[in-house]
Amino acid sequence: MPFTYTYTARNARNPEKVITFTVYDNYLKVNLTGLLDNVTDVMEEDEQKAAIKSFLANQSVSALYKAIERLSGPVHINDVSPSLDDGQFKLTLWKRLAGLRVAPITIAMGNVDNPDAAAQFIETLLERQKSADVPGVFAGPLDYWITWIGMVIGVIVLIKWPRKDKT
Repeated sequence: MPFTYTYTARNARNPEKVITFTVYDNYLKVNLTGLLDNVTDVMEEDEQKAAIKSFLANQSVSALYKAIERLSGPVHINDVSPSLDDGQFKLTLWKRLAGLRVAPITIAMGNVDNPDAAAQFIETLLERQKSADVPGVFAGPLDYWITWIGMVIGVIVLIKWPRKDKT
C-alpha cells in the first residue's frame, strides 16, 4: 500500500485561503481547494458585476496558485523545502526540467490556523524525505540549470577571451 499523508493549511486571518498538500509515495501534490467553489458562488449572485470585481480582487493570488499548480504537477518530496516560523507556513518547491532544477515555486500561507498540525506535516515530510530516492543525477550546485548555464558561459568566455601576444 502506498504511503499517503494529507495536510490542509488554512490561513488564520482569511479562512477562505485554503491549500491542501498530499504526500503520496515520493511526491507532493498541491491542491488549492475552494477556488472553483468560489467561482460558482459568484455566478449565482444577483449583483454579478460587483461580485466578479470583488472575486477577482480577492482571488487573483489563488488563481495564480492554481495556474502554478497545473504547471508544476506533483513535485518530488526531495525538491520541497518546508518552513514554519512563528506560525508562518511556507513551502519552496523546485520544478525540474530534464532532471535538473530549473525554477523555484514558493507557496507562503501566512499564519496558519493550526500551527501544531503544520509542524506535524513538516515533520512527516522531512521524515519521508530521508527514505525517498534522490530525484536528480547530480547533487549540490550541479543539480541546477543555472550552474550549468554559468559554466558553459564561463568556458566560452575563457576560450574567446582576447589574448595579447608577448612579442
